[in-house]
Amino acid sequence: MSIDAEGRAIETMKAAYLGLPSPMLIEDWADPAVGISGARWTPTNPATGLAWAAATSGAFIYASSVPNLNEICRLRSNQLWRAHVVAIEPQIIPKKLIFEFEMLLGNVVNMDNTLCFFGLTPGIASLRTTNGIAGFALAADVLQTVTDLAGAETVNTAFGETLAQHNLFRMEVSDTIVDFYLNGVGLARHITNLPDGPFYLNWYVDTEAGGAATIALGWIRAYYDTIAR
Repeated sequence: MSIDAEGRAIETMKAAYLGLPSPMLIEDWADPAVGISGARWTPTNPATGLAWAAATSGAFIYASSVPNLNEICRLRSNQLWRAHVVAIEPQIIPKKLIFEFEMLLGNVVNMDNTLCFFGLTPGIASLRTTNGIAGFALAADVLQTVTDLAGAETVNTAFGETLAQHNLFRMEVSDTIVDFYLNGVGLARHITNLPDGPFYLNWYVDTEAGGAATIALGWIRAYYDTIAR
């Protein structure tokens, strides 16, 4: 096999590998020239605002979009994730799903509190109003934690956060508990109205008539905490 042919074969193999489901996801947008991987992510761009793209700002590497007033943007994973024990897999039992991401929200006042959502969703087009979600939302332009089971919700808020700076969000999701963290500090523990999944990783912004808003995502990590027999 020639060097060129071997190189093409390796690239084909790498592309196929990236398209496969994995028990671990790490996204750091480390090569902004490459942009957002279509194997891992499906972006929805705003009609006239800034489309999803990877960029750098000082030491921060991120992917962002800026929808104008009355526009939407979304970034969601192509892979489904679960957090529940499955009896037919006795050798490796998922204890919980760990989901972490860096996020900055600019001009939160222009975001629709009814629809914006950042977390785990059962469908590719899920919103804050969708049943069966678990993650972070907005309430009166401040952060809210939410879990939903068939329309019944558990929510918490009043955390004193500053959303217009880079924050580290974390969720630990299992059969019986969903724990929420911000910058390493526990925010809330939900033990009721926990959805079943499986879930997409999903970030959705819907803007109001007030003007544009920004969502910027730094590194993202999702993985299973497991017991192997």
